Amino acid sequence: MKIDSLNQFFRLKIAIQTMKDNWKISLILTLLYMGMAVMYAGMYPAFKEIMADIAPGFMETMGFIPGIEDMASYVGFLNAEMYQMFWMLILGIIIGFIAASMISKEIEGKTIDILMSNPISRKQIVIEKYLGLIPMFLLINFATMFTIMGITVAINEELNFSYLFITHIVSIPYFLAVIGIGLLISVIIDEKMKASIVMIAVLVGMFVFRSISLMIPDYENLGLVSINNYFNPYEILKYGEVDTIGIVVLILITIFSLIAAMIYFEHRDIAVT
Repeated sequence: MKIDSLNQFFRLKIAIQTMKDNWKISLILTLLYMGMAVMYAGMYPAFKEIMADIAPGFMETMGFIPGIEDMASYVGFLNAEMYQMFWMLILGIIIGFIAASMISKEIEGKTIDILMSNPISRKQIVIEKYLGLIPMFLLINFATMFTIMGITVAINEELNFSYLFITHIVSIPYFLAVIGIGLLISVIIDEKMKASIVMIAVLVGMFVFRSISLMIPDYENLGLVSINNYFNPYEILKYGEVDTIGIVVLILITIFSLIAAMIYFEHRDIAVT
């Protein structure tokens, strides 16, 4: 029995099917973020001369963005325009939205009984759904990185490619945590749209908490409840400094979310047809 269970696990049928189901959106998001990388990196030379003049204004109005004071530089420009908003927040919301619908859509669509009719445990369903989403953000992650490298060479700007590579490596535990939180919400809430909206609210709320903690010293500890607090692209892109403790926290958040999702899903009642 144990050998059969191991064989069933390593087949990863649900994970493979999840990848197949999401290949179109994976490709679309990859092309979208490659295009955004081309746009933001490529437009820097046109703004280069005026950035020094307008940067002080950004510091006053957008002080909640880490590294905004260095926006006049190429690294600071990429950080503020690309990584802080469209990478951490927007891509996080998109990936989280998809993750939060993974199991809730099966329950809402009455297809969960098909999954559970397979000789696998509910825990394995959660794990395989999780694994099935990983190739999506890995494709987006590294395609975007190589695009930025290419455009940087094309416009002849200075950027430490080792630091850029490390930034995208450290992005992995960040998005793993996002997927983990999304799946936890997905097993709790049965309606996929409601689950996805809750996930968006969670991510936006954490972003707001992090922003408040950066702008108001008295609320500095508020940022601790945000996953944004544990990944700062600017520090890596500019100085190559990696927050090791932050990576550990993100990994722990992922593990906790997955364990909680598996336990809850294993014990909850699901009406099947």
